This record gives sequence, C-alpha cells and structure tokens, in this order.
Amino acid sequence: MQLLVLAAGEGKRIKPIVTSKPLLPFLGKTLLEWVAEQASILKPVQTVIVVNPKDKETVARLFPRAKVVVQAQPNGMAGAVEATGTVLVGPTVIINGDDWIDAGIIKQFAGQIKATPQQVVLTGLKSKPGQSGGYFDLQGRILQVIEKPQQRPSDWFKIVLDYFPKVEDFAAQLKDDYEAGLNLCLAKYSYQLLKTTGEFVQLKYPWQVLDLTEAFLSTFKGKAFIHKSAKVFPGANIINSYIGPKVVVGHNALVRDSIVESGSVVGYNTEIARSYVGPNNFFHSNYIGDSVIEAGSNFGAGAVLANFRFDHKPIGETGRAKFGAVVGRGAQVGVNASVMPGVMVEAGAMIWPGAVKK
Repeated sequence: MQLLVLAAGEGKRIKPIVTSKPLLPFLGKTLLEWVAEQASILKPVQTVIVVNPKDKETVARLFPRAKVVVQAQPNGMAGAVEATGTVLVGPTVIINGDDWIDAGIIKQFAGQIKATPQQVVLTGLKSKPGQSGGYFDLQGRILQVIEKPQQRPSDWFKIVLDYFPKVEDFAAQLKDDYEAGLNLCLAKYSYQLLKTTGEFVQLKYPWQVLDLTEAFLSTFKGKAFIHKSAKVFPGANIINSYIGPKVVVGHNALVRDSIVESGSVVGYNTEIARSYVGPNNFFHSNYIGDSVIEAGSNFGAGAVLANFRFDHKPIGETGRAKFGAVVGRGAQVGVNASVMPGVMVEAGAMIWPGAVKK
C-alpha cells in the first residue's frame, strides 16, 4: 500500500501566518512530520508527498525516503492528486498534510482496509461545532459527499482519510473537484464508510493553531517538557507546557498551557498563557494570552496582547470567549503597546510604542 500526503495548499485562510501549514513546528517537529508518523500505522511501502514549489527543498530534506511531487498550480486537492501522474498505481491511502488525526482513528481505518481490501474506504467523524468541509449524505441509495452544505445532510463529517484499491480509477474521475470525483467513484465502485469518533483537528484558520496546541499538550497530562538545552532561571514557573531547544525562560516568568519553540526568549516577568509561540520570538515583561506568534517577532517591555472583551462576546469568527492576537513572522511590537482581542498582525508589521492596535 502507498501513502499520498496532500501538503501543497496555499493556505490563504491562515493569514497572517506565512509559513506553509504543514511546516509549522509543534513540539520540535513540523506538523507534516507528525502526520507522517501517525500514518506509519498503515505501514505504507511508499510515501508520496505533494507540495507547492517553495516547500520542495524543505520537505525533501525532512523526508529523504519519500517521493516529493510539486503541484505547480494552486488547483486544489484534485490538482494535487493529478500532479502525481503515473507515480501512484494500485492500493493507496490519501491523507491531508495539515490535519491532525488521532492514532486510534487511523488504527480503525487500517482494520477496515484489512477487512475489505477491494473496496473504497472513506472516513466519517461524528461532527463537532465549527468544523468546515464536507459532510456525508446518507439518505440516497448511493453515498454522497456534500462540500460545505448550508444545511448538514447528516452528523457525519468527512475527513480526508481515504483508501482506494486502485487509485488510478479514482484519478480518472477527477476534473476540477476532489469531492465531485469521489461522488463519481462512489457511483461506480463498492465502498465502505468507516464511522468513527476521536480526536481530529483541522488547520484552516489561524486560531486553530491553538486547537492543535491543546491537542499536543493533552499528552503531557499537566506536566512540562523542558529541552535539555533550554535555560530556565530561578523563579520561573512552567506548567503543562513545551519548552523547546535553546529557549530561555527568565526570572519570574510564567508559561502555562503553551508551546514555546526553539530559540525563543521569554524574558523577565513575562506571562504566556494558552498560546503558541513559534521559533525565535523575544519577549520582555509582556502578557501573551490565547495568542499565536509565528516566528522571529520582538515584543518591547510592557507590550500586551489582550484576550478578553469587556462585553463578554465571542471574539470575531473564532467563537472563542478568550482569544488574543495572531502575529505573523517578523513583526515588531513596541514598548507599552496594546493589541486588542482578535487582531491579526501582518508579517513584518511594526506597532509603535504606546500604540493601541484594534
């Protein structure tokens, strides 16, 4: 069996983050590495990863044994499958490179393939609020996938964990739309729908980085992981958090329920709560609450990312009662600046000292 990982999406909806979603680091590995590790349960004999042109070298370095295929044009999931050409033939699993799927779901999926190796196997997850994508319509004689329906045809949300005994048969049905190709395939070939429950996190919008952070930290069970090369000064308190390589946590700093990736400095008297901090960010006596900081940003002393509205309303599209800011790569936030809840700070932006960013 072969594994096809779709990792070429443009990621327009995740701005102001500019790093490709599959290459965002979590606990010292890229999301794509975690996806491949989970999918190793399937024991693929070959892994093919479809990427956009700018990520080819990075992904080839991370996966020297995989076949890396470039999707030259941003023409969706159907285009990603078609980009593989004749590389893939026969039994193949297709998975997204930016979805977190619990190992338990993948084990059930592997068991279904073993039981029905000559049938298409699709995966439905009991839906939760806020999930965006396709839903299974179970009403007709033939199973259908309805993409982004106004009214859900069922409670079963389609995740991209698909098996095809002959992937070339599926590829022959594709034109411009992955789901339309699936529906044509379902009309022609026998199939199984695996209905399951378990942990699944989409990464479509920037605030969902916090959902992934929570999912990864749930394995810590309240404890902290501190890399051996990190430096933690006296008086610092670290709770249920990841502290990556060469991170510095200063005197009286508090890090709780957060990921702090390599090379970042959490300076004196800084509090980072329920947040994702990517590599090489610098903090100086700041409050960072429920926020996503991509990489290479600097926060002057006293700068604050506020995370709660006085009127207690949910913050923007996030639906969250508490949400701070998303800060793109290389932003500069001046001393005593205040960034209000739900603000998106573009990569390379400068927020001047004392400014209030709404």
